[in-house]
Amino acid sequence: MIVNYAQPVWAADLFGAERAVLVQKRLGQALVDMQENARAAQDQGNVDTNHPYGWTRWPGSYTQVARQFEDVESATVFKPDGFPFKLVHLGRGLLYPFRFSTEDTPVRSAKLPSVGPFIRELFTFAPEPPQPTLFDGAEYGPEAVEVRPRLASLPVDTQLVLVPYACNPHGLLKPYWGVASLVDDEGTLEWVTPPEPLPLPTTSTRRRLSAVPPQASEVQHASFDSGEQPVPQLFARPDAEEKREVPPMTEPDPIKPLAHEDDDN
Repeated sequence: MIVNYAQPVWAADLFGAERAVLVQKRLGQALVDMQENARAAQDQGNVDTNHPYGWTRWPGSYTQVARQFEDVESATVFKPDGFPFKLVHLGRGLLYPFRFSTEDTPVRSAKLPSVGPFIRELFTFAPEPPQPTLFDGAEYGPEAVEVRPRLASLPVDTQLVLVPYACNPHGLLKPYWGVASLVDDEGTLEWVTPPEPLPLPTTSTRRRLSAVPPQASEVQHASFDSGEQPVPQLFARPDAEEKREVPPMTEPDPIKPLAHEDDDN
């Protein structure tokens, strides 16, 4: 299967023409690997809920993206203080993956799952919305956001690149990438560039979980009282004693010591 990696104009501007293709490939591979790991966790969980999938998928998207760019010489993989995940900065782009749906939902209606302090910091690197927003003049405006040092040290021309995707335990549905503005504290986005579909490879390369093969039944160790009972050996009395009607002796008579420990000798 031939995957088309024709890069959009905005991506070539942020990363460079050649590196834009590399970013496309690495992002697609990262999401495929994330999905395979999460599905393996779900299979291993053998439960009635999707919790194993979700617990693996959420950190897995950031982890797999970071791993894909660790060996790229011009990329910077870092974790700002207090952030729950690693970020990737490459060229003029700052990558941020997030799931916008569990169903086949149009990406233009995508919303961020939540808008917390670190999301507001990330969107200080996004274009300002062309129309007035709820952030204008409010405490959530870019001028009111204090950006932590590792982010503040990025080049001033850094641009936030969103990587929204839809997925569930049954499949990776719609991965995209593009540039958008944050409109309100409900996570509403306004796309500055058309969100472009991300081509996906057909196989994963970093699957870390696999099905556990059937295990042999455990050896049942015997308990201390489960063995065979010992049979005591019985000895017959000599014939001479029985003929003389000598009474059986159950305990021998004590032997009188020839010397005592208190004796002088």
